Amino acid sequence: MSEHFENVPDALRKRRLLVGIVFLALLAVAILGMGKLRMDMTIEGWFHKEDPTLVAFHRYHQQFGSEDGVYIVYKPKDGDVFSPASLEAVRGIQNDLINFRSRLKEGEESALEHIVKVDTLVNASVLTVDGDLLISKALVGDTVPTSPEAIAEIKAIAEAEKQLPLQFFSRDHKYGGIHIETDFGTIPVDAEEITEDTVVSLEQTVASGEEAPVEFMPTDQADYLKLFEEIKTILGKPEYANQFDFYAVGNTAAAEHDVKMSEEMGILYMAAFGIIMVLLWFLFRSVSAVLWSMLIVILSTILTLGVTGWLGLTVTGFLILTILLILTVGVADSVHALTGYTRLRRSGIEHQAALRRAYKFTGVALLLTGLTNMTGTMALNITPVVPIQSFAIMSTLGILFALLLTFYLLPVLVDVWPTVSKKKVIADTPEKKRFLDVLPRLRSALDKAVPFVEKRPVAFIVPFMLVLVLSIYGATQVKIDSQILDQYPADSTFTQSVKVADDHMMGAYAMVLYLDFKEDFALQDPDVLKAMDELQQKFESKYEKYVVMTNSIAYVAKDANRKLNGNIAEFERIPDTRERLSQTLFLFNNANPSERQRLVDDSYRKANIKISLHSYGSYEYDQVFQQMRADIDEMMATLNTKYPRAEVSITGIFALAMQASQYITENQVITFGIALIVVSAILLLVFGSLKVGMIALIPNLIPALLTLGVLGIAGVPLDFFTMMLAPIIIGISVDDTVHFISHYQQQLAKDNNVNAALRRTMAEAGPGVVFTALILGLGFGIMAVASAAGTSNMGKFGALAIFMGLLNDLFLLPALLLKFKPEFKSAPAAGPVAEVQGAVEEGAAG
Repeated sequence: MSEHFENVPDALRKRRLLVGIVFLALLAVAILGMGKLRMDMTIEGWFHKEDPTLVAFHRYHQQFGSEDGVYIVYKPKDGDVFSPASLEAVRGIQNDLINFRSRLKEGEESALEHIVKVDTLVNASVLTVDGDLLISKALVGDTVPTSPEAIAEIKAIAEAEKQLPLQFFSRDHKYGGIHIETDFGTIPVDAEEITEDTVVSLEQTVASGEEAPVEFMPTDQADYLKLFEEIKTILGKPEYANQFDFYAVGNTAAAEHDVKMSEEMGILYMAAFGIIMVLLWFLFRSVSAVLWSMLIVILSTILTLGVTGWLGLTVTGFLILTILLILTVGVADSVHALTGYTRLRRSGIEHQAALRRAYKFTGVALLLTGLTNMTGTMALNITPVVPIQSFAIMSTLGILFALLLTFYLLPVLVDVWPTVSKKKVIADTPEKKRFLDVLPRLRSALDKAVPFVEKRPVAFIVPFMLVLVLSIYGATQVKIDSQILDQYPADSTFTQSVKVADDHMMGAYAMVLYLDFKEDFALQDPDVLKAMDELQQKFESKYEKYVVMTNSIAYVAKDANRKLNGNIAEFERIPDTRERLSQTLFLFNNANPSERQRLVDDSYRKANIKISLHSYGSYEYDQVFQQMRADIDEMMATLNTKYPRAEVSITGIFALAMQASQYITENQVITFGIALIVVSAILLLVFGSLKVGMIALIPNLIPALLTLGVLGIAGVPLDFFTMMLAPIIIGISVDDTVHFISHYQQQLAKDNNVNAALRRTMAEAGPGVVFTALILGLGFGIMAVASAAGTSNMGKFGALAIFMGLLNDLFLLPALLLKFKPEFKSAPAAGPVAEVQGAVEEGAAG
């Protein structure tokens, strides 16, 4: 195989024009493909269309509308949400949001069209009785009273209603809440444009039967941003801004912070790009080396994005991580190839011969490291979370394109503009010292590494083995816990808003139980509503730490029954007979049909229970959801005799996020295991010896396990970001190990002297190993300065693992080779160093 790679540069040089045309054509196709890229930042985009969790989510949206709204917590500067000034300001905000069309010019459009409903303390509905009828009226109404007596009456009514405290005002009356319901997530994919006819609103119902749910379009981030900008414009009016401080939560409010995070990652990427260019300059002292290496990265990125577009894959927030991985791996491939060529040229070998021999030596190692890198990333594909699958596929494509371009484009580029001039004749004289020339100093330091290890190889093996043992122990202590807020800086306004909503109001998150009893009027059965009410009470008491409040048609039935019976507390229960319950629900429907449609469908077959939640991580909620599921099953067991086909699904945006985390929890060990097994198999096949394969594997196993071990010992949870590190690190860290052992194999074949072979290997391969580790480490490490905790942790622990891999290659690997002296089954052709020495000897003889 090495002979094949040796002939590649000559073959490509003869067909430079054809190669250029082919790559330009591929580039044009890729650019066209980039126009087909689809971005999906929604949580729905994390699941496959047929996933049961997503199917339930769509069925809920199809029947009851969107839950993807905006919740705005406001804090009056006069300290009282019930003050006339506060109520008047809230009424003004409500009217501005609802009546925005009156301010539009002819032909003008507004993102406020996405608003379906606005609920505030002013228009919060309260059930009252007028004779035998139920009446739903607004708590405050169109006119805000100013007298203390009227305000006191409003307070008393509001505090007596179970659903108003914490939803519209805090217990101490210092905070209030505004609900803005939108149509986000309820627009069918086949809708040509957003109109009143195509929006799935709450007034639309679904015919009975087992029809497939409508598939909804993911919400474009631009739509979130436009809506929030217009909302902020209203909130920023002096009459409102002077009265309130605002704290907005929800996807719409988070969108502008998502954009900031993307911009920050772009800046970090450019910083990594610049740092790597500087490192390349110090390594090669050649503009062409810097230019060609970065061109390989840029072209690999464009080709990856183009193929992604043609494949129809969805691009997610992990895109920047893919681009960063392509940067680090692409540059590492180029460095290995260019290092061999540059070393040979500076040793006196002619340009074409140097290029051939460099690829003869590095070709196999590049191919093998490419395979292991791709294995590490593709192992992530087992996780059934779409963004991580997309990341795995895109990253694998990026590594593949970087490898192919290094093989088939880089030789042509070097032939056009080499790192060492073709005309330059290397004189047998010391090179002139250059400013900040680190390479001689690095080589001098590396010359001391093997003699240092030779004295006591076991003394180096033991500490690394202790690190391995501690890492394994720490890995067993790792806790899977994804915090939604880890995506944002701790001091961001969005994070602070979530904390305010969590500490003072109903919380920023919620889940929904979607119930389908498969039988009309089942929800007019007292046994059904009593079971629902008991379940809600259990949730509110048993999970008090997590559940703020619940709401469903069962609560409405109890509330209506109490008010129809003189507001006597003992009547706050579900009516005992179907007739009484049906009558009560009929009266409620007449009083507030839109609210009834939000809770139960027209045929009283489907309903939902909304559960407001405090913000905790997926680790706790995974256990809580399992217990809740058991409670739900217990409830349904009492109803199954009457309704054997009834189904209950836990759904909602928050539940989707927790389900995604659960998928990761279930698959991360398998993912790591697959990457480890495949990489081990590759190493065994490469070197043809179990002993050599194990020696090659250990230095690469330690960095991956070290990452998990430090996470476990430090108590840092494994989240969406850090869970991807282990298989990627295995793939990346094996890069230098394969190059080192391949070079050692070549050197050992010369005279079968282990010590001499190691010294020559360290002298020739050592600088490339150090520089590629620096490039990879700094490429990942730049993320450590990200303001978001998740991204920062990935950068810190990724860099730690890569630099640990460098120490393994410089000290542990030589120690293992010295101690166990493995034999290779076949003696490969002499490497470039032997060829250089042979050429020098021939020249001397001549």
